[in-house]
Amino acid sequence: MGRDCKRWALLIILVGVLFGCAPPPGFQLPDDPLARVLGRRVGQVVVVGSDGNLYLTDQSGLRAQVLTEDAGPTPQGHRAYRLPAWSPDGRRLAVFEVLTEEAATLRVLGLDISAGQPPKRQIWAEWREEEPVMLHWLTPQSLIALSRRGSRPGLYALRILDQEAPRETLLAQGSPLFFSWNPARGMLAWHREGRYLELRDLDQEGTQQHSDQTAAFNAPAWSPDGRWLIWAEREGAVSALRLAGVEHLSIRTILTFTGGVAFTWSPDGRYLALITDPTTTIPRVGPLDLYDMKTDQRIRLDEQSNLAIFWSHRGQKLLAFRLIEIGSAPGQVLLQARVYELPKGTYRDLAAFIPTRPFLDVLAFFDAFQSSAHLWSPDERFVLIATNEPGGEAGIYALHASGWLEPRRLGDGVLAFWSPP
Repeated sequence: MGRDCKRWALLIILVGVLFGCAPPPGFQLPDDPLARVLGRRVGQVVVVGSDGNLYLTDQSGLRAQVLTEDAGPTPQGHRAYRLPAWSPDGRRLAVFEVLTEEAATLRVLGLDISAGQPPKRQIWAEWREEEPVMLHWLTPQSLIALSRRGSRPGLYALRILDQEAPRETLLAQGSPLFFSWNPARGMLAWHREGRYLELRDLDQEGTQQHSDQTAAFNAPAWSPDGRWLIWAEREGAVSALRLAGVEHLSIRTILTFTGGVAFTWSPDGRYLALITDPTTTIPRVGPLDLYDMKTDQRIRLDEQSNLAIFWSHRGQKLLAFRLIEIGSAPGQVLLQARVYELPKGTYRDLAAFIPTRPFLDVLAFFDAFQSSAHLWSPDERFVLIATNEPGGEAGIYALHASGWLEPRRLGDGVLAFWSPP
């Protein structure tokens, strides 16, 4: 009788796997050691180690390459590497080098990590008394760098860095300041001071002011085809999510809300996923909705508090980080990673965890990091998290998006991003 029950249980599990069903709550199979060793390699993972150095690995966690070795104490202070960003071709990395001395130094480095070659390092820029915020590749030869000026607390600086002709162009300053890049049109949109939305065509001089009464949101968002821009604007006692076309001046209201909002387009431009917060505080935390741009239908996916959302590369899945509990220590929260299948809206919970501080900073501003922080593997089978572990260490885990297998630990680290698909 006991043997028959085990056979039936195994059959139920196999049927669930074959038909793509979510596993029973709390149930996960052990990760397959052979799949870890023999599985097909899908992209690369850059890891910011707990020691401040950079490492390269893959979904197995077994093949690790050291990219930097000099993080840690220096004769004058301390060195660490932060917030790496992949180039579109996956052959290079840009990263902040933070030197803490009597006068703090911030550098932007380019690392050539072409296969079979030791990493080649190039200094793109260097500033005094500034803090790292974000790096994003515009072209294979140029970067956009967002930093925070320590000499003037809270003041952000947005710059373009060019590898071919070592120079930098200061585009804007503000507190706060977040941007969105439109590669199809060669245009930047940025939101600064919590009031101004401005546009800049990089082939032309000058900046165009698009709005001077913006609402509580962080980064504007260009549609994947580059034809549309979404932002939030005050409208009397409420706020409105606006949609404007690049080729014509028509502006329409998608929806209205009170409080704050954070949003991101699906890769095919069909949907807009958004978190609405009844308050105007940062980060935005609240219910998760899906807005269908084709039918103008708003679908509530989750009534509970959500902190961040990331689309899969093909736009058929949505990774959400739900806020489960806020700890007593500053910055300590318990999150739950959940994957939605769209447009059905079915979901599966992958893991509950306490994020590392660097990972939490990315999640808190997911709308700004959306295009440069790749948490999904190129084949969409895994998602990355960085978590504080019970023993006091920090680890990088690859979660199986199916929900059927236990999380796979890739190694020590506080932040990790997958290479582009």
